[in-house]
Amino acid sequence: MENKPSQELLNILKLYPSLSPMDRLKILLRLIFCVRPILTVLDQNLPKQGLILDLGCGYGVISHLISNINRKVIGIDVASHRIKVAKTSMDQKRNVEFYATDIREFQAPTCDAIIIIDVLYLFSYQDQEQILTKCYENLRNDGILAIKDSGKSPRWKYAYMYSEEWIKVKLGVYGDEVKKTKLNFWDSGDFIDLLSKIGFKITMIPLESYLPYPGVLYTCQKIEGSIVGAKHLHC
Repeated sequence: MENKPSQELLNILKLYPSLSPMDRLKILLRLIFCVRPILTVLDQNLPKQGLILDLGCGYGVISHLISNINRKVIGIDVASHRIKVAKTSMDQKRNVEFYATDIREFQAPTCDAIIIIDVLYLFSYQDQEQILTKCYENLRNDGILAIKDSGKSPRWKYAYMYSEEWIKVKLGVYGDEVKKTKLNFWDSGDFIDLLSKIGFKITMIPLESYLPYPGVLYTCQKIEGSIVGAKHLHC
C-alpha cells in the first residue's frame, strides 16, 4: 500500500478552514503515516452503527473519517489546543463531538466501540491498565476496542520510533500538557496478556511497512478473553 493520501483523506483538510500552516502540516502527516495504513481495518472491525469513543483524538481526523449517519463519535484529548482546532471542523455536523479532558478522568458513556490510536504510551503502565479496564467496563457486550500502538520488533525500528516520539513529546508536538511525559511501550506478548486478563478476545495485526515504524493494531472484543491469532497487514 502506498503511503500517499487518497482524495478522501485530503478532503478532510477542508473541514478545517482556519488551520495554521503548522497545524495543517501536522494533520497531513498524520493522514499519511498514521491514518491511511489502518483506516480500512478500522472500518472492517468497527460496528456499522452506534456510539464510538475516540480516546486521544488529537485534531479529530480519525473521528471524522469513521463517523457517518449511523455512527456518532465522541473525541477526547487532553491537549486543549488540538481540541480547539477539532471543534472548528464540526460545522453543522451532529454526529461528532469533541471534549478537552484527560481520558483517565472522562466519564465515558456506555458505547459500542472505542479506538485508541498512538496514545497509550504517553501513560504509565499502571494508568494504561486502568484505562483499558475502564474501556472494558464502558463497552456493551461484544463491543470492540481498537488500539494502534508500536511494537518493539524489529529493534532498529523501535529505536528510531522511540527517539522520534521522545523528541516530539519534548517539543510539545502533542500539546504542552504532555511535555513531561515518559514513554511506556509494551512488548506485544505482555500487552496481549494484559488485554486477555481484562477479558478481551484479541486479534493482533502487525502493520508491515518499509517505514521505520513498528506499528501494531489490536482489535479486542468484549467477551471471555482468548487470543484469536495474528495476521499481517502490509502498508
